[in-house]
Amino acid sequence: MSKGRVEAFSDGVFAVAITILVFNVIPPKVASGQLWHALGEQWPTYAAYVASFMTVGIMWINHHAMFMRISHVDRPLLILNLLLLMVIVLVPFPTSLMGQYVPAGGADARAAATVYAGLAVVISLCFTSIWLYTLTHPAVMVPGIDRDLALKMAPRFSLGFVMYVLCLPLAQVSPIAVVFVLGLTAVYYAYERLPEPAPH
Repeated sequence: MSKGRVEAFSDGVFAVAITILVFNVIPPKVASGQLWHALGEQWPTYAAYVASFMTVGIMWINHHAMFMRISHVDRPLLILNLLLLMVIVLVPFPTSLMGQYVPAGGADARAAATVYAGLAVVISLCFTSIWLYTLTHPAVMVPGIDRDLALKMAPRFSLGFVMYVLCLPLAQVSPIAVVFVLGLTAVYYAYERLPEPAPH
């Protein structure tokens, strides 16, 4: 299968996932004169939306960056990419849980934050699997990538995994803090974390 077809399909999945996020921002049903107060109480919903939108958006950017370093796609890489897309489209679900349960606090808020952080861990593992497969199979990599440099840069590429794992215990202490940590991690990945291909 051509790399272009895989990228086009992946772009479509990312677009659907990032669009569905807005459906979690629901206008509150309130009595007359209470709208401003109700809108203010929904701030965790807005925070979860922004963090999730930034996360999915930057994952799309980094997915493109990875595929710039892939020359062609074989079957194992196709399957790894499908697994990544499978979890990407799940992002609206924990985002909805966060918006619904975090404002009230308690055990449900901790459960929602745990699901949110857990999905982030799985997404990070999927991303890392694609990149590690590429590094260990030079035939699918574009010429000119410095594999030694790429391996040295691996800890920076994998920092998100560490942050997401730390969010699992954090969810038991401060569910809303998980949203901010995921948002900040998305900002971290806004900067290039992969070696540049050699110029042609």
